[in-house]
Formats: sequence, C-alpha cells, structure tokens
Amino acid sequence: MSRSQRRQKVITDDDRILYLMDEISRGARRVYDARVARIGLNQTQWRIIGQLLRDPALTQAEIAKKLELESATIGQAVAGLCARGLMKRLRAETDRRAWQLILTEQLDDLLPELRGSADRLHDLLWRDIAADEKRTLQQILERVSKNLDQLRAEAE
Repeated sequence: MSRSQRRQKVITDDDRILYLMDEISRGARRVYDARVARIGLNQTQWRIIGQLLRDPALTQAEIAKKLELESATIGQAVAGLCARGLMKRLRAETDRRAWQLILTEQLDDLLPELRGSADRLHDLLWRDIAADEKRTLQQILERVSKNLDQLRAEAE
C-alpha cells in the first residue's frame, strides 16, 4: 500500500461527515453574512441577535461563551447594535457585573428583512430535499448534539 493510500485511510466516513457539516455551516454563514451586510449588520451582530431571539435571558458573557468569541469582540458588536438603537445594554439585576442585553422595538422593524434573507437561503439550501428527510436529519443532529453535550460535560 502506498503512502498516499495509507493517508487516505486515516480519514474515515465519520470524519467526512463532520467536515461536511462544518463546510455547510461556514458556507451558509458566509452567504447570510453577505445578505445581512446590505442592512448594516456584521456576522457577530446577527449572531448575537439570533442568540437573544432564541434565549432573551442570556447575558453578554454567556453569548460570548456560546459563540466562542472574545468578550471584546462581543462588546464591540453590542456597542454597534446599541448605537443603532437595536439593543439596550443594562446591568443584570442578579449580577451587577454582568450585562443584560435587551432587543428593542427598533429591531422588530429589521426582523422581516432578516427573516426574508434567511428564508431565501433556506430555499436554496433545502432545494430537492423532502420535508420528511429534513425532519430525519434534524432528529439525527439533535441526538449528535446531545452526545456532544455529554462529552463537553465530561471534559469540564
């Protein structure tokens, strides 16, 4: 067996699935970045908004941890969102050292445009994929995510 063949065998189908998931995630983020840049949001900003739409109780530090970004990076993005009136930053009542982030009514005016950009992206990504296939994929990915959560807990 040649060196090249031995090297090719190092990468398994499981590895290929993870690489593919990563490529899809990064590629979709890049396409969405370009779409929302037209309305003046950068990737960090729209990801912060997305996190708060999913869980409005998150603090700035919790969002930084979830997005795996430095506090300064999140802080700059939040400052930009606050300057545009899309968000307010208040000291958290439970921990005065933490910043609670509140989405404003002004953001509501942008939500249809953000939703439309996401919908157009989804239309392209999910073309020729049946609803039952998407449900199956979601169920599988949720199980993988749960397994990953267990691995993270063990690592901490």
